[in-house]
Amino acid sequence: MEFTEEIAAAFPVGNKIPALLKQALQLLEAHGCVRKRRDGVRYITLHPEPDYSDMCTIAFYTPDAADTALWTGSDDPEVNARLTIFLRTGGDGSWAGLWRDNAGQQKVVHLGSGSGSLMLCILTESIEDLLRLLAIGYNELCWPEHFDRTPREVQADEYGDNSDPPSPTLLRIHVTQTLGLHIPERASEIVQRTESMDAMKSDDPFWNWLKHVRRE
Repeated sequence: MEFTEEIAAAFPVGNKIPALLKQALQLLEAHGCVRKRRDGVRYITLHPEPDYSDMCTIAFYTPDAADTALWTGSDDPEVNARLTIFLRTGGDGSWAGLWRDNAGQQKVVHLGSGSGSLMLCILTESIEDLLRLLAIGYNELCWPEHFDRTPREVQADEYGDNSDPPSPTLLRIHVTQTLGLHIPERASEIVQRTESMDAMKSDDPFWNWLKHVRRE
């Protein structure tokens, strides 16, 4: 799996790609989910069907250390090695990444664009929960106000048409049959608390870490 190996190799040594994430990416790549933008940048979508290429917002990209440095505002390699950004979550420019917390545990975190989504917090406590979240079928994961509604309800309420791609069947089968995990109907069953980057204070560990390193 050439592209998956490229993505995995870009994760820093101290924050390696989790085996379950790599396995899922290999599956998607094997089924033709690798796409290429007009500028040549490749990504992995959740949908093997080419007809949905332009509709799909959620996608996996090769991590770039420069993107991490922009977020942390730090040139300290030890700081930047703790955050790896690899998953686009919204058309507004929001992303998710893998963060190694103070105890050395990997968490999936969300980094809102600031011009659209303001969500800045731990998104899921594990890769298993990230895969479950992705398998629900939202076209964007950057809007916490959508999390109490199903993807179908979001589509009907927000857009009133059928422009979004269908549920990611390939990933859903992998999550339920291969991993033996339950996929809920709504994101709020997995993500029970979020935080805004504009909050004055927060109990969220990632929010506090990022605010701290940016002040140093």
